[in-house]
Amino acid sequence: MDSQQVFKEDAVKQEFLDRFDELVDQAPAASAGGLEGLDGGAGAFTKDDARAVAESMAEGRHDPGSRPALEAIIERFTRPVYLVQDSTFVVPPDAFPNSDVIAAQLDGARATLEAAIPSAGRIDLRNHRLDWVGTGWLVGPDVAVTNRHVASEFARASDNGFAFRQNANGTTVAATVDWRREFQRGAESRFPVREVLWIEPEDSVDVAIVRIAREGEADAEMPKPIKLMTRAEIEASGPGTWVAVIGYPAFDSRNDAADQQRIFDGVFNVKRLAPGQLTFFGQQAVLHHDATTLGGNSGSVVFDLASGKAIGLHFGGIEGSRNEAVQAPRVQEIIEAHAS
Repeated sequence: MDSQQVFKEDAVKQEFLDRFDELVDQAPAASAGGLEGLDGGAGAFTKDDARAVAESMAEGRHDPGSRPALEAIIERFTRPVYLVQDSTFVVPPDAFPNSDVIAAQLDGARATLEAAIPSAGRIDLRNHRLDWVGTGWLVGPDVAVTNRHVASEFARASDNGFAFRQNANGTTVAATVDWRREFQRGAESRFPVREVLWIEPEDSVDVAIVRIAREGEADAEMPKPIKLMTRAEIEASGPGTWVAVIGYPAFDSRNDAADQQRIFDGVFNVKRLAPGQLTFFGQQAVLHHDATTLGGNSGSVVFDLASGKAIGLHFGGIEGSRNEAVQAPRVQEIIEAHAS
């Protein structure tokens, strides 16, 4: 959560204040251990405290970490993580109230989101120490993008381009993309990664391109590609634009374990949708957003709700500060150069 961003939109701030008593009442029941376990406890502040913190956030003068229990409630309310089931998004399974303002943003883009959700998949590995390694999404009939640091787990540069990694025992690492992997759903849609087309060098943006087999296992049907926004479209949107990150958050030892339990309800490694807003972009290749993500989200699509297109390729972030993504036009340039 970017504490300087979440209440920039007055409607979200007012809804938080209007529903504050409800949020505090439900906070302990919403997660294992409850928010009362945080320093100071969820009930140790008043609505006036909440108003003061909300105003300081909206004005960009809040000190992150100064009111952890209150900030935990704000983060769960303003930057929730929805489950994906049957290729649509549903509210988290806990008892905590969800923002109607944010739900309205998502509902307004439901048709385009439901068209894009099947096109983001989990990259599973065989003959590797990891069962899966990140997220990828379809940008062409048989071409998907992910991050360099994801693809480098199963491929390396070779004399003829890129090759799947070989193990010391002679086995070859294999990768597949499963376009499903949903919570409490057993359906799969698995397609082998046939070829690694390109991995950007370390001194460039965190992008890799792979070619997917056109025929899936058990006659699975390939989803449709997600279109990418142009430079002009991004510049016309600007900071504050609502986005959704579609990918596969995994428990991340680098982040606070209690925060992850509260926000993700202990559910990891399955497809999720996380709403947020664009917080920064420029002429350079990277943009910032504040949707809630974890390590498995590497390679996720950052989807622009207004245009129904991808605005970026998520690759990482700094907890409590920002998330980062490669801007869609830069991704498009790499696709055009290396996925012919």
